[in-house]
Amino acid sequence: MHTRAEGTLEYNTLFFVPQKAPFDMYHADYKSGVKLYVKRVFITDDDKELLPTYLRFVRGVIDSEDLPLNVSREILQQNKILTNIKSASVKKLLSEFKAVADAAENGSDEDKKKWDTFITEFNRPLKEGLYQDWANKDALMELVRFKSTAVDGWTSFAEYTGRMKGEQKHIYTISGGRADTLKASPLLEAYKAKGIEVLIMDDEIDEIVMPGVREYVKKAGDLEQKWEIKSVNRAGADEDIAGEDDKKGTKEKEKEARPVIDKIKKALADRVKDVKLSKRLTDSPSCIVADENDPSFQMAAMMRAMGQPMTDVKPILEVNGDHPLVSRLKTEEDAVKIADVSSVLLDQALLVEGQKLNDPADFVKRLNRLLG
Repeated sequence: MHTRAEGTLEYNTLFFVPQKAPFDMYHADYKSGVKLYVKRVFITDDDKELLPTYLRFVRGVIDSEDLPLNVSREILQQNKILTNIKSASVKKLLSEFKAVADAAENGSDEDKKKWDTFITEFNRPLKEGLYQDWANKDALMELVRFKSTAVDGWTSFAEYTGRMKGEQKHIYTISGGRADTLKASPLLEAYKAKGIEVLIMDDEIDEIVMPGVREYVKKAGDLEQKWEIKSVNRAGADEDIAGEDDKKGTKEKEKEARPVIDKIKKALADRVKDVKLSKRLTDSPSCIVADENDPSFQMAAMMRAMGQPMTDVKPILEVNGDHPLVSRLKTEEDAVKIADVSSVLLDQALLVEGQKLNDPADFVKRLNRLLG
């Protein structure tokens, strides 16, 4: 990618993207891949201010005609000329990436292979840009890719919205561990039943970036469409996909299930934040979700792994009132059996979402008692 600018600013840039990510791309002390020249005289190849950190995989040179030859690193960090060159270079790079993506969408197998290679290597740093570079957020939203419950390989927000059904108002995502685990999550049962696609957020960085990305905006000329991005891991997400008939039926079911819910809530005590009748489960007996105001379970685990003080996030347990394991509690009065069933409902929901059990031996003991 070559740029020659003349006028108010005079400079040349020549950038290229390697096929493979640099080995130190995720090291704090990564080496910049861009060299700075002034009037074709080499100045530095160790300045991380030449491009934003999320584009640290880009290699190339910047040659300015306007900077002084004796420019110091301290001056470079505050230099308006270099700031303008940097801004223009970022826009040029993102524009070229979009051109490659567009060519892959409408072009040959070779174009698709090139884009797949690029996004496989550099999707994660581009997602970092959503967190770092608010000025270019819209351009980056068109570039980042995700896995999906509806298609194989990578998909974009634009492709997702193009496949949406007429009644769908939001973009749905699910985050957590591995993609295959997420695709089998009980949280998706109602979405699958209604044919609603969900984006798979299986990269750790998604937990950091996506909470700040609240909507996707598609622009076509003067027209603009917006879709709110919602996580199915959150309590209340199932309200959006429930029709009026579903809501009426749920109220009756909630009234019938209240004695069972109260039994489970009493048995689990402070292990959960709340127990609710689920609107999203069709086959599984239970699932866990996080309160809207709490960090996700994965974010809490990441913070603890980094040594940050973090209190345990208590899950909200949702149960399927039609499942035999739950419905048997309607007539059950034995406190031990109620406690065993309630604990197993919670623990298996935690396991399915990739969470570790605090007491695996207790889970096995309770499960054996129920099977005995």
